[in-house]
Amino acid sequence: MNEKAQVSIEYLFTVLFALLLVIAVTIIAFQMDIVAQRAQNQVLINRDETIQSLSG
Repeated sequence: MNEKAQVSIEYLFTVLFALLLVIAVTIIAFQMDIVAQRAQNQVLINRDETIQSLSG
């Protein structure tokens, strides 16, 4: 009986670790999306400023 409990706890820890890993990866992915969006906005601003300085 004790051996079954040990195996169940190990599975529980494995599932908990996997769940925490998925949460961490999701948070990192959302942060990278925000960083990419900011970089894209800055590129567009720089492009517009360059076109404006060349044209007038």
